[in-house]
Amino acid sequence: MGLNSVSQVKHQSVNTRLSIESSVWQKKVLLATVDICIFLVFLFFYHKIQLNEISFLDFLNQQAARIPYGIAIFWLLSVIFNFYDLNYVNKTRKVLPLSFFIGITCTSLYIFIPFITPELPSQSISILIFIFGFTTSLIVWRVFYASVIHTNIFVKNFILLTSSTVGNAMLRKVKTSIEGNDFDNGLKILRTYKIPKNKKDMAQLSRAIDRMASKKLIDQIIVLDLDPGNFSESLNTVFVRALRYGVHVKTYFELFEEINEALPLRLAGSQFYSILPISKYNSNYIYLLWQKGLNVCSSLIGLAFMIILTPFILILNLFFNRGPLFYRQYRVGKGGKEIEITKFRSMIVEAEIHGAKMSVKGDMRITSFGHILRKTRIDELPQFWSVLKGEMSVIGPRPERKIFIDELVKKIPLYDSRHLIRPGITGWAQVKHAYGENIEDSLKKLEYDLYYIKNRSVTLDIRIIFKTINTIIFYKGQ
Repeated sequence: MGLNSVSQVKHQSVNTRLSIESSVWQKKVLLATVDICIFLVFLFFYHKIQLNEISFLDFLNQQAARIPYGIAIFWLLSVIFNFYDLNYVNKTRKVLPLSFFIGITCTSLYIFIPFITPELPSQSISILIFIFGFTTSLIVWRVFYASVIHTNIFVKNFILLTSSTVGNAMLRKVKTSIEGNDFDNGLKILRTYKIPKNKKDMAQLSRAIDRMASKKLIDQIIVLDLDPGNFSESLNTVFVRALRYGVHVKTYFELFEEINEALPLRLAGSQFYSILPISKYNSNYIYLLWQKGLNVCSSLIGLAFMIILTPFILILNLFFNRGPLFYRQYRVGKGGKEIEITKFRSMIVEAEIHGAKMSVKGDMRITSFGHILRKTRIDELPQFWSVLKGEMSVIGPRPERKIFIDELVKKIPLYDSRHLIRPGITGWAQVKHAYGENIEDSLKKLEYDLYYIKNRSVTLDIRIIFKTINTIIFYKGQ
């Protein structure tokens, strides 16, 4: 167990004097502030090349209408392409191409949109300086953040306390879920301790934790307790003292949800109701009003698009997807009640001649035209009628067929808990995880679905909408 390892922890610990207490939103604010400052600096020089005498204050006054337009372009691109998603910006290999794309696209849209942006300057060099200067600076800043600030200033030192029943294989998975790859999550587990059952070892562990907390060697204590009542009074007393030293104490379930934006169903087991407060999801009347408005407005827009596109799809169907235009199926809705949904047909007519079968990646039953319908999500448009009727929502867990639900419930006992709310055309699981093909995928998607049920809000819905747009634009999915 290595209880006498405070000196080793001190050696492994990131210099806590450099560590800044920060939340996810504080990191995003830092990123956004520097991004906008870089944009304003190069926008100023873009205009200064044309008007040598202009000062920065004069620039702000003269371009008062255009500056918000430029920032709005940058913000919109950032939201659609996940430029402030810490899963991306903490990784140099991902942030490089993304910074280049957003830099080039943002500056080009600002310069070349007529009537809104200023006339093109006589000196083409100013355009090149603005586009490539901003893009290069943005790349340098984001790489510096990912490789220096994130890994040296924002990283937090942890110790992990686990039940004695937690095996080594599970420990490795837990560690990976906390730290990520190459400390992508900004968290570092210095030591892992299994909670002893005898008083002598427990007292020794308590003293070791107390010393680490008092010497500011750790930022947080993470507890993974699968044996309720396993903690002694002395260890709880140490937790209280650690809090006084500024060391946070958090359960692994809380940390997992915070990092992964999903619920840790694999480990929750009998503690399921402690991670999913069932009463929360239907008590916010302001949110329910927002959801109702979103469903009605989206349905009207979606059905209007369906009416416009149906003649073209019908014609193309005659050549590339022969057979009925629509197909209807019963799916499981809220409360386990079956509802009938309608979609544009994307598979061959006799797709289930040999029985019901889940669609998988590279499914040979999907026609060539059906692939296009699925990738663009056009096949989903008829489902807006179910949304308008109140049987579905725009956002929610993906509706599945009862035959598959019955099988999944046998292997994933909590699977039917996703029917606490109405199913959706898009959802948190759909935009966060790849197309499900097996039990492991179904469990992972359930973790995201239940996270949405627990935390659904206007903000989360907007994130899902933009991520769905990103999925469609980049032709992702099955």
